Amino acid sequence: MKNTPLSYIKEFIAQVKPFDTLDAHELSEIVSLMKMAYYPRNAVIMRSEGPPVPDLHIIESGAVKVAIEDQGGEEIVVRICKKGGVFEPLSLLQESRKMLFDITVIEDLTAILVPFEVFKDLIDRKPDFRAFFKKFLLRYSDIDRSYEKDASKDGKSGMPGFDVSFMGKGVTDLMVTDVLTCAPDISVRRASTLMSRRGVGSIIVKDSNGTPLGILTDADLRMKILAKGLGYDTAVSEVMSAPLRAADHDAYAFDALLDMIRSGVSHLLITENHRIAGIVSEHNFQMEIGSSPVGLINDIDKSQSVDEMAGLHLKIDYVLELLLRQGCSVERMVQLITELNDRITLSLLRIAEKGMKEDGFGSHPVLFCWMSLGSEGRREQTLRTDQDNAVIFANVSSINKKAVTDWFLAFSERVVDSLVLCGFPRCRGGIMASNPRWCQAQKDWYVTFSDWIRHHRDPLALRMASIFFDFRAIYENADFIAALRGEMREAIRQNRGFLSLMAKSALYNRPPVGFFNQFLVKKSGEHKNKLDLKMKGIMPIIEGLRVLALELEVEATNTLERLGEIKKSGIIGDGLCSDIREAYGFLSLLRIRQHLDNRARGEKQDNFIDPTSLNSLQRKMMKESFAVIASLQESMESRYQTHYLEV
Repeated sequence: MKNTPLSYIKEFIAQVKPFDTLDAHELSEIVSLMKMAYYPRNAVIMRSEGPPVPDLHIIESGAVKVAIEDQGGEEIVVRICKKGGVFEPLSLLQESRKMLFDITVIEDLTAILVPFEVFKDLIDRKPDFRAFFKKFLLRYSDIDRSYEKDASKDGKSGMPGFDVSFMGKGVTDLMVTDVLTCAPDISVRRASTLMSRRGVGSIIVKDSNGTPLGILTDADLRMKILAKGLGYDTAVSEVMSAPLRAADHDAYAFDALLDMIRSGVSHLLITENHRIAGIVSEHNFQMEIGSSPVGLINDIDKSQSVDEMAGLHLKIDYVLELLLRQGCSVERMVQLITELNDRITLSLLRIAEKGMKEDGFGSHPVLFCWMSLGSEGRREQTLRTDQDNAVIFANVSSINKKAVTDWFLAFSERVVDSLVLCGFPRCRGGIMASNPRWCQAQKDWYVTFSDWIRHHRDPLALRMASIFFDFRAIYENADFIAALRGEMREAIRQNRGFLSLMAKSALYNRPPVGFFNQFLVKKSGEHKNKLDLKMKGIMPIIEGLRVLALELEVEATNTLERLGEIKKSGIIGDGLCSDIREAYGFLSLLRIRQHLDNRARGEKQDNFIDPTSLNSLQRKMMKESFAVIASLQESMESRYQTHYLEV
């Protein structure tokens, strides 16, 4: 053991999450019970299936590798822990306290040890600690079971080609540090020669002060030199791509990937203090993940036919499933999934219009908007869900209206059919742009929304509003969405009773916990002894926050973005807002895990979960999440006086 002044330990621990939430007195008491230990490189601190873990380890310096063996005896790296990281909370949180992973020192390690009793007490007493360590439980609690399941299915280890530590990696873990650079005035010929000698696909152009100005890639050589017939003596400054996309050296690899996808670039410069630190490329992600989402986006954007798009279906599903199995935050997962799904829809819109032209129907006769609704409108899709879409087109004279409507209906039918081929089933309720009810002129949409708001005592009107009022544009060539949202707001202002009845409707689904704090499950039928995670857990949050967001005239449709704006308004306390965010994330990840298990077993995807299939901590966290939902609903009952209303 290594003796270190308690004052230093306290100063260090005060900067480590979630210990930074403790007050000075409590922190001093806990630090007095801590010890420090040193482990040399290559030391094996803990082994899978080994004896119970005595302490939580907080890394003061050095690094460890957390790994597991697959069915073939191959090592799978789960994550790398560095300064400020902790290990191994999951094993401490399990009832048996057995070790689930091998933990090996990869850089000489100094660790601060928190006794199990102290750690357990903090988990029991401190919501911040429970919330922080939920991520470990959700990501890794059944990772060994996942490997076994996949191995039994195809004889291979689980999650092929995707290191489960990816979501925690930084760009520095993937980037190439030996970056090829050149001055802006050298010729394309010289730059191409340098790239060829180094065997790389890009060169960074920088000025005399070392400031990066742009990048020249293989694609630039093909598109700007060969295609345009420019000479190889052209200066690189004239053909380089600029400004250069860059990320800071402390960015997460996932966030860098998302930035590359959104901006449509294949290379991202990594900087530190405005100087070049490295570069990451599509190839780096290909090597890390086994499948490049950047390349997938390029394939989607370049597709020229529905058959090509349909051919990408399995590849897209594969990438989505790999990402979902990482158990990262809901916000980060759905950002990438939304980007993929939006790109698919945009490509299908382009292909459908091209087909309309080729078949003699011409281009769109007036400006229009392709609108997404429901979970897609909220940017909350995970695995493939039913379509919910609609079309708004510009107002036209009564003489031309039928012809214009017929064009958009034919166009929409092509898009809807194409989405089906790409894995998005038709909406069973018919809420699709191919339905004449949901393919309307702008002024007709104003009437439709206004009618739902004015006739708010009609349960069907409330049902339609709950689906359509999460709308956003996938494509629009005029400000249709902003105008429609303005009309909706004005109608709500003039019919305040609408929000109260929306609130009453949102309270219909109550958390499935009984008087004695027991889970309320189905008593019979296909889902006997299970509860509906979506309808009883996730939807009450979505629907409750939708009502509050409509009252506050929040533009965001995403549930967590709405929550952020609601928190700023102060109509819900900061504590409850934080609890709602944690509950929503926990229940959503449980639901995703359920969907992945359905897929692995070849079953139809559903939202029903047996509470007894969870361990004791997961069940406790689920009950806490349901208690948070009950608090949200109590707040809404009071705010909207729903006990006086009838729907």
